[in-house]
Amino acid sequence: MQELEAEGFVVPVLYLDDDTIIVNKPSGLAVMTKPGQVAGTLSGVVLAAGVSLYAGTEAEVPGVVHRLDKDTSGVMVLARSARAWLSLHGQIGEHTANKEYVALVSGTFTEKRGWIDVPIGALRSHGLLLRQADSSGRPSRTSFEVIRSFSTRASLLRVTIQTGRTHQIRVHCSYIGHPVLGDYTYGYRAQSGIDVKRQMLHSFALAFVSPATGTQVCAVAALPEDFKSVLGVLARDYGQ
Repeated sequence: MQELEAEGFVVPVLYLDDDTIIVNKPSGLAVMTKPGQVAGTLSGVVLAAGVSLYAGTEAEVPGVVHRLDKDTSGVMVLARSARAWLSLHGQIGEHTANKEYVALVSGTFTEKRGWIDVPIGALRSHGLLLRQADSSGRPSRTSFEVIRSFSTRASLLRVTIQTGRTHQIRVHCSYIGHPVLGDYTYGYRAQSGIDVKRQMLHSFALAFVSPATGTQVCAVAALPEDFKSVLGVLARDYGQ
């Protein structure tokens, strides 16, 4: 697997052609910072490593058609041509691109599957623009499946989203009383014996129609080592 290395980050490349590049974004790397700023972002790393990205006026940041939080790891696609940007931006906006996440959350569930259908609105707190479950917000729908439970401490979930609201999974998990491990912004409280350095949320798979060929593309990003390490500790101490 090819890797791009620049600005202190190593970004694995899952796929590359003239129209798109699909990467496994590491945790700690921002997708967007200040308007117009590229340094210190995923696009900045890709460009610094010598891979071109689409930079038309409609693109806030070169190549970016969707986002992940800075601390969220996983699969992302970036546009390298105008036709790719238009196609991918449309698929993301119309929710025809399929996204699947893996989340490690607090507590355990009585049901193996469920839906969270709760609007999300903006919340300004201490100068920060956050999100909250709000009946006056925008419609937001998330589904989840429990992959594994660790005693009463935590659960590993497979999560899919039918809408793409900012912080949607984090807000919805917090709303149902199961905040993402390490997500102190949305209600996680440190638990003795579970050492997490960031929110345990990973974009596992992304499927979309190729702008070049019109065929379905599905990319999968393996769990990073820090995520696997936390799972290993949970399995050792609370495995069933």
